[in-house]
Amino acid sequence: MSTLVAVEQYMSIYGPFILTTLGIIGNVLSILIFLSPRYRRQSSHFYLLSLALSDLCFLIINLLEDTLRNHNQVYQSHINFLDRSPSFICIFAQYVRNETRLLSSWIIVSFTIERLLVVFHPLKRGIICRRKIARCVVFILFIITMVCNINVPFHYGIINLPNDLQNDTICDILPKFRPIYMRFAITTMITVYLLPMCIIGFVNMLICCRLWRNSLLMQKSESTKVKEERRSSYIAEILSCIHSSSKSPASSSFVAQTRQSSRSSSPIQYQSNGKLLNNNKRLLQVDGFLDIETIRSRSRSPSHSLSNYSVNFPSQSNTVKTQIQSRTHRVTATLLLVSCSFLLLNSPYCAVWIANYVHDFTNITLKSVKEITELFMLTNFCINFLLYCVSGKIFRNELIYLLRCHWKELYDRNECERIVQRKPRQKLEIQLNDTKLKPQYCSLVRNNQQHHATTSSSTNSKHLVIHKSSR
Repeated sequence: MSTLVAVEQYMSIYGPFILTTLGIIGNVLSILIFLSPRYRRQSSHFYLLSLALSDLCFLIINLLEDTLRNHNQVYQSHINFLDRSPSFICIFAQYVRNETRLLSSWIIVSFTIERLLVVFHPLKRGIICRRKIARCVVFILFIITMVCNINVPFHYGIINLPNDLQNDTICDILPKFRPIYMRFAITTMITVYLLPMCIIGFVNMLICCRLWRNSLLMQKSESTKVKEERRSSYIAEILSCIHSSSKSPASSSFVAQTRQSSRSSSPIQYQSNGKLLNNNKRLLQVDGFLDIETIRSRSRSPSHSLSNYSVNFPSQSNTVKTQIQSRTHRVTATLLLVSCSFLLLNSPYCAVWIANYVHDFTNITLKSVKEITELFMLTNFCINFLLYCVSGKIFRNELIYLLRCHWKELYDRNECERIVQRKPRQKLEIQLNDTKLKPQYCSLVRNNQQHHATTSSSTNSKHLVIHKSSR
């Protein structure tokens, strides 16, 4: 038990100091990156910016209050500046700490619910993910957390602690409000941890189920597309084989007649009949469809680029669609990581706190375990920067610019607008290609129909002339 208490004492000093220092640095970098023009368009990034600001304020006050106080209790270093400050600074620090702790939890709840709506209603993503709506939600949460912590200025202050050598002071709850302090502690535990954890856990379960269902549907649709393509290719091959092997009786009699006439005619007439025979063979092979050589010759010319319409247009639209889906999935993965880390890191602290409450906070072992689990709770305010680096490629690129002090590339609005406008320009090019190629396609079909009609009429007339001359 003594070793556990010793470990708890050293961890309560050095653990929070390391975590808060790294967390402050990470949240400052996150704020600088989320303020760049590339991250000023989506509502999810505004939520993450607000979360970074709230976590930063909480970590600074936690460093000044708990970390320095624990160091003073062990080493008598007298660096607990907040405990030696005036009463209004103590009240302000406690108010900001309670408010930011509550605000961080409900910001995570808000963007988790927004992500649920996006997953269930993907076509309304442009309406749901508005930055204006995110600002309104964060502002409303800020006002609500201010009202919920209105009791803090009346319950906290500077308290004198009499010692043998000197009188120390501490920024804590006033003695006359100690009997009702537990009620506020229970309320804080429910509103800050238990209720947000239940909402986030339920919503994340719905999001994961929906994403899993969508992935199954996509796999089924892809498999059905592959099957349909195989069927169509098989049917086309069978029809082409049947069509190439079968010949109509009219064509065979016409070929025989032309051969007989060509034997009795002159060489010039033989050449003309040969050309006519070749033309009739081409027309009979396609059987009412477009001539192969005319399609090839017209497709090579820029005015009749039918292949560009039939191939490039779907590929471009598919690439734009996949880019939008991949970006949405990356944002969803980042937000899911943040909300799941909130659940995993706060669950041990809540469980141990409830166990301490059952034992009236008199069990020394549970109290030491509670101090250790507070490190997990504190990690929740520090780990988001690492999650952004792991899950976001754009965030890592912006971080490289920031660490290299390339402020112009990071905050150049024109460069970011050019990068963002690449995708809308692709959409505009697709629409222009669509409008340009549709009349070309229609004219191509119309011209081929006229060409087929003229060639068929000319062949029939020449057939009659040859038939009369043979007689």
